[in-house]
Amino acid sequence: MLEDSISNPKVYSVSEINHLIRKDLEGSFPNIWLEGEVSNFFFHNNKHMYFDLKDENSKVKIVMFHQNNRKLSFDIEEGLHILINGYISVYEKRGEYQLIAADAQPVGRGALILAFEQLKEKLSREGIFDSSHKKNIPALPAVIGLATSAGGAVLKDIISVLRRRFPNFHLIVRNTNVGGPTSAADLCGAMDDLCEFGVDVIILARGGGSLEDLWGFNSEELARNIYNCEIPVISAVGHQTDFTISDFVADLRSATPSVAAENVILDKNKTIADIKNIIGVLQGKLSSRIRASKKQLLLLIDRKYFKEPGMLLNAGYQDSGILYKEMVDNVYERVRSKKIMLIRRASAVDGTRISAKIRSYRLNIRNNDIRWRSSILNYMQDRKKHLCFIIEGLEKNNPVNIIKRGFAIIYDPESGKNINSIKQVQIGKIIDILLKDGTIKAKAAKIIFKKLESGKKSGDR
Repeated sequence: MLEDSISNPKVYSVSEINHLIRKDLEGSFPNIWLEGEVSNFFFHNNKHMYFDLKDENSKVKIVMFHQNNRKLSFDIEEGLHILINGYISVYEKRGEYQLIAADAQPVGRGALILAFEQLKEKLSREGIFDSSHKKNIPALPAVIGLATSAGGAVLKDIISVLRRRFPNFHLIVRNTNVGGPTSAADLCGAMDDLCEFGVDVIILARGGGSLEDLWGFNSEELARNIYNCEIPVISAVGHQTDFTISDFVADLRSATPSVAAENVILDKNKTIADIKNIIGVLQGKLSSRIRASKKQLLLLIDRKYFKEPGMLLNAGYQDSGILYKEMVDNVYERVRSKKIMLIRRASAVDGTRISAKIRSYRLNIRNNDIRWRSSILNYMQDRKKHLCFIIEGLEKNNPVNIIKRGFAIIYDPESGKNINSIKQVQIGKIIDILLKDGTIKAKAAKIIFKKLESGKKSGDR
């Protein structure tokens, strides 16, 4: 049998063997990651990329089509050390195999820094970092969304700070991968889920690490997701010295996750203290305004017009009489002047037509005289009504008249200030009670707390 197989070997055509190799290779490597250095880079019509990925001993051809390379957050260049994700494909006509790339990431600090600067410059040119696009962080969000690793120390730190600042907080945690090749896509998915939950603000947080560890937060995909998010986003990645692309595009960058917890919610105790201070300032201003108004009222009470409002009415009547006389005299003087002028002109001119005009002028003058008199009388009546209204208001609000109606004014004989609250009086205090016909000196024997609006006594002193 062995002789038969040697004498009659299986013969493949070139196409057949290439086809079999293709089936075997493509089935064995449907999704792999390769690491190496870029060489022989060619960017065909700024669309499809062709290059070799090599190490010290070997190389493999790489093809990255436009629909995939346009998603990259950095520019592939000659000599750059990168990671490539894709699948093996065999070109049967030439018997060559290559890797069809779907994604790529820079490797090594130098490559990562270059990719970081490239993406930062690109997004900056598009205006994605502009402050005009930043949304305000709510001072007291009803629901806080947090995208981080549920098993990390970051979550414990944030919860600890939130409990210290405002115990009654509502936090929704979306567990997500914050490191590794898939972290950017996972963070985008976490943001989308938190938006569906209806949170008021989103925190993207993770602890410190190397540039490679934080690379998911330098993804163009994540940057654009933050930019397009309708909910305010806080980026809290690493330590104070760490900066990521998400920091630049987020609505607020916090140096650490703990700082993000401080930035996302008010300090309850400090806020209460601030409110009390504001109330104190307002009460002080109100008291000053009341004291000034009291002082002004006392000055007004001492004026003669409040003590004898009839003087104001008499003065108004006198002024209106003088005004009326002046207006009437002025009208008569104008009429007399017109008459003299007409008589002079009439004596100088003869004719029936002139006489008719004179009679017409005289009639107009008489009619105007009647109208003017009526207007003056109406005006004077309106002024009288207005003065009467003012005097009636003064009489009604005159403190003397208020006392005459049975009320009293209580004041401190030592300071001369009015007493309008039992808080100003102690037992044994000497007080003066001003009535319509004199003053009573009294001594406080007992103080009864009583609310005027309810009429219920709450206690004695």
